[in-house]
Amino acid sequence: MSSQFRLAVDAMGGDLGPRSVVPACARFLIRYPRAALTLFGPRSELQSLLNSEPPSVRERVDVVDCVQVITQGCNPVHALRHKRESSMAKALRSVSTGECGAMVTSGNTGALLALGRSILGTVEGVRRPALGKSLPTSEGSCFLLDLGANIDCSAEDLVQFARMGVEAQRVFSGRQDLSVALLNIGAEEHKGTEEIRRAGQLLQSDPSIQYAGFVEGHDIFTGVVDVVVCNGLMGNVAMKSAEGVIRLIGQKTFTIDKKAPLKRYFGQLAINLLRKWRSQLEPARYNGASFLGLEGNVIKSHGGASSEAFYRAMLTAKECAESDLAHLVGRALAYQAQRQTGCD
Repeated sequence: MSSQFRLAVDAMGGDLGPRSVVPACARFLIRYPRAALTLFGPRSELQSLLNSEPPSVRERVDVVDCVQVITQGCNPVHALRHKRESSMAKALRSVSTGECGAMVTSGNTGALLALGRSILGTVEGVRRPALGKSLPTSEGSCFLLDLGANIDCSAEDLVQFARMGVEAQRVFSGRQDLSVALLNIGAEEHKGTEEIRRAGQLLQSDPSIQYAGFVEGHDIFTGVVDVVVCNGLMGNVAMKSAEGVIRLIGQKTFTIDKKAPLKRYFGQLAINLLRKWRSQLEPARYNGASFLGLEGNVIKSHGGASSEAFYRAMLTAKECAESDLAHLVGRALAYQAQRQTGCD
């Protein structure tokens, strides 16, 4: 059976393992009848779960037996040296050989970065691959990176993240004219660390980037810029803080005070609208970050991803595979390197 595209799925990386992954895969295949998947993990466990799915799903799933599993607590160096036959490593290898257009995993981020660099390699000129994803804003979306792959970043790293983020946001937003900002503790030019200030100067002098200056955390979601760049510590904290606030609002929204009839009355009137907003902002809907800078399309899902969240990460992988985002990033960086060489 010919397929339009095939994705690799590491079924063993997350906290819930195949229990969340297999239903997500079935839902994905039902939605995309010409898609195919290769699942990596213990064959007996995966086949047992797949047996409950319809034949139209099972016939488009190949299972690659993997005895080794990389846990969330696994040291990246240990994974690199001793987990070369793990489900994560074999899934990456399937992207490297061209068998699959992208891979999805909920596994250990550090191990994924180490194995990704070893098996896939990095785009020429990329010193540090970065995690990024498109987040909802009042005006559409904003691509935020890095989300945790790199804690300490030089000014040059941040400029490179900006270039990769622009290419990614073009794929996810469908727009070409994109503005870029640096995440900082204030909009004033004198604020922030030396590396952030220096990155701002480099971006300001780059005619290929529409630089908008510094923005603060709340600006990520206002839609004032299209790409926000930061180091992995700032990005990870910003993203997870936002997710926590959204979940808190969701919980409080549906806690109606039984001792206050007036509040209960107006709460019931508003509940349908609030449910709609909550569903639009639910963090699971935006699961799946792209590992930019690797020579292959790699999507990182949350470690504790539900079936719904993992399904959303698979949708991101589909977009990356069909656009070949890794190739676009490589081409953009190669073009920039040629321009700089020509100017020297």
